[in-house]
Amino acid sequence: MALTEAEQKLLAELEATLTAQDPKLASKLTQPHRRVHPSQAIGGVLGFLVGMAALVVGIGMGAFWWISIVGFVVMLASVILVMSAWNGLPGQGKTSPAAVPQAPKAPVESMMDKLERRWRDRQEQ
Repeated sequence: MALTEAEQKLLAELEATLTAQDPKLASKLTQPHRRVHPSQAIGGVLGFLVGMAALVVGIGMGAFWWISIVGFVVMLASVILVMSAWNGLPGQGKTSPAAVPQAPKAPVESMMDKLERRWRDRQEQ
């Protein structure tokens, strides 16, 4: 279903407002989705399961408590591996905050002010 002209105008206004108020979020929403690296994700899940098994075995065998610590470290490293596979490599495609030009801050309007302004605009049409 196509949007009416007024709806398209309102949508463009909302997009412009979002970009002006939170440019970081707006750029994040307009970026293409990153693809998950399957080999890293599978390796991370398998590593987590091996770490969990080592943790349980280490707890079960009181004399070999260090196996539990190794299992926990393996689980932690596996979670980091899966998260990096999900989000892309850390630092990939990112720029420093100083390199990003800042948009001038518009005066922040409260939600009630916005609603009242829109109501008046609709009544005038």
